[in-house]
Amino acid sequence: SVPAGQGGTTTVYTLTKMHDAYTQNVQTIENEIEDKLEGARQNAFDPTQEAATFATLVRSTLRRDPDIVSVLDVPDEQTAKECVLGDLERTRVYATLKAGDAIKGVRSFIRATGDAALATEHLQGAISSRTIRKLCPNCRLAYQPTPDMLRKLSLPADKVKQLFKKSGQVQPKNKNEPETCPQCQGSGYFGVDAIFEVFLFDAEHRELAKNDDVAGLKAAFRKKGYPTMQQAALRKAVDGITSIEEILRVTGDGDKAKSGGKPGGKPRPAQPSP
Repeated sequence: SVPAGQGGTTTVYTLTKMHDAYTQNVQTIENEIEDKLEGARQNAFDPTQEAATFATLVRSTLRRDPDIVSVLDVPDEQTAKECVLGDLERTRVYATLKAGDAIKGVRSFIRATGDAALATEHLQGAISSRTIRKLCPNCRLAYQPTPDMLRKLSLPADKVKQLFKKSGQVQPKNKNEPETCPQCQGSGYFGVDAIFEVFLFDAEHRELAKNDDVAGLKAAFRKKGYPTMQQAALRKAVDGITSIEEILRVTGDGDKAKSGGKPGGKPRPAQPSP
């Protein structure tokens, strides 16, 4: 479950490439093939064919008894239904849809299938991703965050001694005035990285998802220690890869630093990477 333009295609391609297409029957179903997957059979949907629908292409592909099928879009309810009507004891299906986070993606998929029990019977996991801009390593500025800022971000003050922010300027030797950073051209950012929210489902999680118990599902994942998207992003900031400003922009939590957290509960602390 990935919002548009946030690396969903790259994520699914990466998952698909983890399977050996020369020893397994690996297939994809795509609106438009964006990259060549060596050894895999990539099926591009052709809407000009008579009576063609994305769902019928999914159905016909699953009937070929593949080992792996990556559906790079679930555009409608019928496609979602076809994804769970295959022989999921033999075939692993990666289904991609646009959603705000992993749990919302699971809920949307279950609703689309119209059968919560069938949709969750073989549910193994959910992934959501975001792309973030990386701070330019040539001009980023280190600073000491205030205790109040760390508290509002739920970062441990005893472990986080510095963070970094964008600059876009460098100070040449023997010159009084700073100059535009030649690496990032003054933007303060150079390159991109990704953050992921990954939840693995066991029998307890599948039961909670089937009953649409969102609070229980979140609590169960917290108990497992799975980091949320925001916690994964904050680790990137603690490691100096990106800025707090960028994290708040990408996660949609622009008011978090002011409010101290989301309504309804304080986020768990994000520990620095070892």
